[in-house]
Amino acid sequence: MSPHKLEQWFATGTLSEDTLIDILHQCSVVPLLYDEGGQLKLQDFHEQLETPLTGDLAAAADALYTIVIAAFQRYSEPEAYEQLQDVISLQEDLCMSGVLAVSDWIDWMTRCAEGEQSLPEVDFHSLFEDLPEGYMVQDFHDDLTFILQQPDHDKYDEALRQQSLLYGQLGVKQSH
Repeated sequence: MSPHKLEQWFATGTLSEDTLIDILHQCSVVPLLYDEGGQLKLQDFHEQLETPLTGDLAAAADALYTIVIAAFQRYSEPEAYEQLQDVISLQEDLCMSGVLAVSDWIDWMTRCAEGEQSLPEVDFHSLFEDLPEGYMVQDFHDDLTFILQQPDHDKYDEALRQQSLLYGQLGVKQSH
């Protein structure tokens, strides 16, 4: 079963928005239960869902969660694991705001799981000098968003460039 069925079912009204959001939300929440990817199991995802899944819906969700598990196993070193958690959380936010298509997110995670997609490399210092310890991609995105809400900001053009670079690395199709 393809995880892309989830988006198809949502588009046709077969899958409710709340259920789709719940299924996708587990991709960013469940990995927080562990410090490295070797411990993640399908059961962990299902235990966190608000409503139990059955039949084809459970099979499609399992296909998605299997990809997520494989991605986190590939990046199981603590620093990489933490960065992947951060990136997937940001991607979830981008999906919920309509910036990143669910199918593009699934494709990105699949490439990540297969070793064809590296984690984003971001030049935090292109815009900021002093950064707090633990500053990550999602923090950078939040700061970019803040600058981009101010077209007269002196770092606006660089923030726009950095956002485009970041979105490209996150799987966002640049039609925005």
